[in-house]
Amino acid sequence: MMNIEKRFETYRDQMFNTSVLHLPFNSSHSMLLLLPDDMAKLENAISAAHVTKWLKWMKHRKYSVYIPKFSIKTYSLKTVLTEMGMVVHQATLDVDEAGATAAAATGITITLHSYNYVPVLKFNRPFMVIITDHSSDNILFMGKITNPNI
Repeated sequence: MMNIEKRFETYRDQMFNTSVLHLPFNSSHSMLLLLPDDMAKLENAISAAHVTKWLKWMKHRKYSVYIPKFSIKTYSLKTVLTEMGMVVHQATLDVDEAGATAAAATGITITLHSYNYVPVLKFNRPFMVIITDHSSDNILFMGKITNPNI
C-alpha cells in the first residue's frame, strides 16, 4: 500500500456512511475515492447529484491516506453496445507510487511519513473510484475495487 500524508479535500456522507477523498489530477480532472461502510447501499443509490454534493461540501483536512496500487481497464462490450447504439473506447486508470494516470493526467504525489498524529484513511476494503471533469461536471469513469489487498 502507498501512504500519502498531506491536506486533502474530504467529505463524510452520513446518509451512505461513506468517506469521500478528492484527488485532483489537474485543473480539469480529478479522482474521487469512496470508502463506504456498506458497499451495496452506496451502489444502489449513488447518482451524479451525490457527486456534485460531495464536491461542493468538501473540507480541507490533513490525513494519512493508504491507497493500494491498482489498475482498472474497461472490457469490450462492443457487440452488445453497438446493438444499443452506443460505443465504448478503451479506458485505463493506473494508480501507483508515481501517481495516478487517467487520460494522461498525473496528480498524486507521495510524501514521507510524518511523526505528528493525523487521522488515517485506509482503502483496505472495497471502495469505488470516480473520475470527474470539472468543466462539464460529468462523471467520465466509475469503477469498483473489490479486493484491494491482492
